Amino acid sequence: MSLPTSESARGLTVALAVRKDIHRYGLEGMLHSLESIASIFSYPTIADATRAAPELSPDLLLTSTAELAEATDPALARQLREHDVRLLVLIGPDERVTPAWASHVHGFVDRSALHLSLLRDAVGDVSAGRFHVSASLARRLMVPADPAPAVALTGRETQVLELVAGGLSNKQAARSLGISENGVKRLMGNILAKLNSPNRTLAVVRALEIGLLAK
Repeated sequence: MSLPTSESARGLTVALAVRKDIHRYGLEGMLHSLESIASIFSYPTIADATRAAPELSPDLLLTSTAELAEATDPALARQLREHDVRLLVLIGPDERVTPAWASHVHGFVDRSALHLSLLRDAVGDVSAGRFHVSASLARRLMVPADPAPAVALTGRETQVLELVAGGLSNKQAARSLGISENGVKRLMGNILAKLNSPNRTLAVVRALEIGLLAK
């Protein structure tokens, strides 16, 4: 469906591929407010938009991660590239772009912070050949992930773990440390819990990975 802003307007041609009607209509309204856009062609899927691309020659395709996930035909991305259609993707906080599409995207817009000026900047950058990442999305990506919780072993637990890593059984470790075998079992239970490991072998591997044991 063609939704030209005016017959005489000169500007970008945008294809919009969004499955949900209410989202598509809202985006159409925002796109109509951008003076740089001459025509909008609206479709529910990327496949529909791609089939129309040879005739319409859109400058860019605006879609979302949900539609990308549905577009599993590898030929779709190739056809858009052949017709020089740039891809602008709306992405939510916990969403990811499928690997098949990752190298074809020309810009990302944070859907959770979407507003008219944000969309204007994104369309402007992508149409000019610049890769776009909206500021709110960039800030979120720059926030470091929560560090892994520190694991602290007592001196005796460290001794037991070192002996186990050296191949000693509970009985042998108990004899080496001069404590009961039950005492070693109790300490080993503490170690497994702290390292979130189901057995001795994985506990040793985990301890090596986080630097509790020397490699």
